[in-house]
Amino acid sequence: MQTGNFRLHENSFIAGERKLVIKERKKLSGKPKHYLIQVSPFQYISSLFPVSNTSFETAVSNTSFETFTFDFESKLYSLRRSGDKVEIEEIY
Repeated sequence: MQTGNFRLHENSFIAGERKLVIKERKKLSGKPKHYLIQVSPFQYISSLFPVSNTSFETAVSNTSFETFTFDFESKLYSLRRSGDKVEIEEIY
């Protein structure tokens, strides 16, 4: 998975060679509300697990953001979404 900062257009962004989309489940049934997919070729990536206390406005920049964790190919990542930007970092 490509890490770094990417421009978010609606709910999709391009990370390296992958076009990724943040989707919302219609029926939660015990799963997290959001998940990540690759568009072409289609591949389900992971559920996006919200990190508590991260959807807030920062006093300095006055921007709100959401932070999630997800796993892909045995690695753990964080995804931070704010406005028209998304940041992916490898945790371990």
